[in-house]
Amino acid sequence: MYYGYPPNNDGWSRMLNTERLIDWDEKGNIIPELAASWDVDVANKTITWHMQKGVLFQDGTDFDAEAARWNMQTFIDLNLQTDGKKVVSLDVIDKYTLKESLTEMTSQAVLNFGWVQMFSPTAYKINGDEWAKTHEVGTGPFEFVDWERDNYANFKRFDNYWRGKPYLEGIKLIVIPDATTASAMMQAGQADMWVEPPIKFAVELEQKKFTINWGLGYFWALWPNSADAGSVYANKLVREAIEYAIDRPAMAKTMGFGAYEALAQIIPKNTDGYIEGYDPRPYNPDKARELLTQAGYANGFDTTILCNNSNQDVATAIQSYLGAVGIRVSLDIADFGRYYTELMSGFFGGGQGGFKDLAVGYVGIDIPSITGIIRHLGPTPMTGILGINGAKSPEFLSLIDKALQTYNPADMTKVTQEVVKQASEDVLVVPLFRVPYGTSMQTWVHSDYDLQHGVVWYCWDDWMDAHK
Repeated sequence: MYYGYPPNNDGWSRMLNTERLIDWDEKGNIIPELAASWDVDVANKTITWHMQKGVLFQDGTDFDAEAARWNMQTFIDLNLQTDGKKVVSLDVIDKYTLKESLTEMTSQAVLNFGWVQMFSPTAYKINGDEWAKTHEVGTGPFEFVDWERDNYANFKRFDNYWRGKPYLEGIKLIVIPDATTASAMMQAGQADMWVEPPIKFAVELEQKKFTINWGLGYFWALWPNSADAGSVYANKLVREAIEYAIDRPAMAKTMGFGAYEALAQIIPKNTDGYIEGYDPRPYNPDKARELLTQAGYANGFDTTILCNNSNQDVATAIQSYLGAVGIRVSLDIADFGRYYTELMSGFFGGGQGGFKDLAVGYVGIDIPSITGIIRHLGPTPMTGILGINGAKSPEFLSLIDKALQTYNPADMTKVTQEVVKQASEDVLVVPLFRVPYGTSMQTWVHSDYDLQHGVVWYCWDDWMDAHK
């Protein structure tokens, strides 16, 4: 948990306390939030934002075009804004209208620039930078009260919320590190909601008739360091062999307690761009051995998989599958800090300073699908994760450019399918399975959390039955 103005904010407050210009609905459509509407002028490379009227920050000051400009500029100055370098100017036209001029317009621009959290500029200017590191003032339905890192955070209802008063008086977030303890608290009625419990506990609670909201969740994959020209994984035949060697349906069934979805594509079923029946490399260890021989590794080779304690079981299963086709795997079990440092630096640094051979890990599944692909696998990924630069073919990058210039939803579906197929052709990654978000709730709780996305929560609409 981290609460404060950017860059210190990285907590649940982004859904309780602060809001954005736009939001997602459950189908992945961009919908208005603090921006009532917007006009996109592709030819002149501008977005004109029209703000909601009558919106107050929790300090009583107005949310308006100037407040939006201040926040957007702050994110740009802190280098936290995706495509921030493409912003030429942010011009306040009137109290509720902001015009944004860009060097390049893309199909992702509204989402990228509308996704900025909005904080009160006045509160920041009055109280200063040190105060802002541990405090927040937003427009959201719940007002920040206090917090203790890695322990709890308190929020109370904001009575002047622009959508009307939330139903709940407040929300308290509590960190319970031990899953068994958290499960016992839910079963004893000592907690109302458990956000994203380990899958085993989520399934067990669902079987005990607790409500579970299942969301899209995480895309798990095996990521090869193909950016290093000296690596065996720069050889596409080797990457293909590894994909054939892994029985993903069996892994999903064993590890997911019936909740995981085995993946043969870089996006899951029931998402825009999914190709029904497309499974380019199903489990076939004989084919894997044949490809390794063609690649010059008839006797296999030695390699490592970067993992940590929380995903060691995934790495161990892969170790066994690769061992069966002659690839001798050692597990590099890193602590949390080193694991994520190497995973991320592996992207921007290629083989220099990142993971050496293979890594297991996940990224969030964004909607629509093309947004997630661009954010995680595009030429300048915002997540900064994974060393796969070397496998991105000119064809893949050309299709990403095509997607960035596609504005019609029906056309985008077709382009996304082309991108998905090319990613498989390049063997950018080896898809493993989808791990769904799962939020467990008491039967008296009514919430949509996780149904849209793990960073979307219409919490002003949550309510509870009288149960005690």
